Amino acid sequence: MKILNQPLLQKATFLTCVLFSLAAEPFAHAQTLDRIQNSGTINLGFRTDDVPFSYRDDTGHAAGYAVALCKKVAEEVKSELRLNALAIDDVAVTTEDRFTALQSGKIDLLCGATTETIARRRDVSFSIPIFLSGIGVLTRVDAPSQLRALLAGNEPEFRPRWRASYSQILKQRTASVLSGTTTEAWVNDRIHEFGIIAKVSAVTSYDIGISSVLKGSSDMFFGDRAILLEAIKRNAPNSELQVIHRYFSNKVIALTLARDDEDFRLLVDRTLSRLYRTGEIDAIYTTYFGEIDATARGLFTRAALPE
Repeated sequence: MKILNQPLLQKATFLTCVLFSLAAEPFAHAQTLDRIQNSGTINLGFRTDDVPFSYRDDTGHAAGYAVALCKKVAEEVKSELRLNALAIDDVAVTTEDRFTALQSGKIDLLCGATTETIARRRDVSFSIPIFLSGIGVLTRVDAPSQLRALLAGNEPEFRPRWRASYSQILKQRTASVLSGTTTEAWVNDRIHEFGIIAKVSAVTSYDIGISSVLKGSSDMFFGDRAILLEAIKRNAPNSELQVIHRYFSNKVIALTLARDDEDFRLLVDRTLSRLYRTGEIDAIYTTYFGEIDATARGLFTRAALPE
C-alpha cells in the first residue's frame, strides 16, 4: 500500500478541515443575495399577531408597517440583482422560532416589532431603526389640561413643596394598564414613587383599556406606544382620543436579518435610508400610525445614512 508523505498528508488534512468548516456554516450566512438570485424568491418572515407591525390581513396575506418596509427592500433586491421577476414568499413565524428561522435560512428578513438588544445581537443582526417605541399613555382630548400637562412632563421636576398640588389634580383619577406586563409594574412603581392618589385598574386587553378611556371609566391607559397610536388611527373619526407626546421608556425597533451578511444588510439599510431621506416613509408611516409626530420625524432624520 502506497503511503502519502507527511507534507501531503498535512495539506490534505488542512483542506478537509477547511471544507468541513465551510459546509458547517449556517445556510443564511453571507449568501442571502446569492440564494435569492438562484431561486428568484425572497422569504419574508412575519408574525400573524404583531399589529400594527405585522399581521395577517382579511385576505390572508402578510400586512403591517414592518411588512411594507420589507416589501420595499424586496423591490431594491429585484433591482440590485437585475431580476425580471422576484417572488415574495410570506412565511409565518412565532416569537419562539423567529430567530431560528433566520439562522437556518428559512427566512431572509424578519418583518415585525423586534426590539434591538445586545443579547439578541449575539444571534442576529439588525437594520437601522424603523420605529421608536416604549411606554406611552392614551387619554381623552377633553381630559383636564393640568392632567395632560403633567403626563406630558411639562411641569417642573417633582419636589415635596408642590407634590400636594400634583396629588390633588389626580385625586379620584383612574389609570388603566394591561395586566401582567412590565408596564403594569412600571405604573404601580411610578404612582407610589410620586405619592399620587390614583386607582390602577388592570385590564386583560388593549381593546378593553382603550374602551375604558373612551367611555370615561378610566382617565388614562398606559401601554405600548405603537399600539396606542394604531388605536388612535382606528378611532380617528371619533377624534376623542390622543396619545400624549411623551415616551416613558424607549425601545428601538428594527428589521432583523442573519448575522455576518454585510452585503444584504447594506442593501436593507440603503433602502430604508432612501425612504427616510426622500420622505417616501411618510405615506407608509401614516397608513399604520396616523400623522407623523416630531419624535418619529427626528428618528428618520437621524437614522438615515448618507450615500
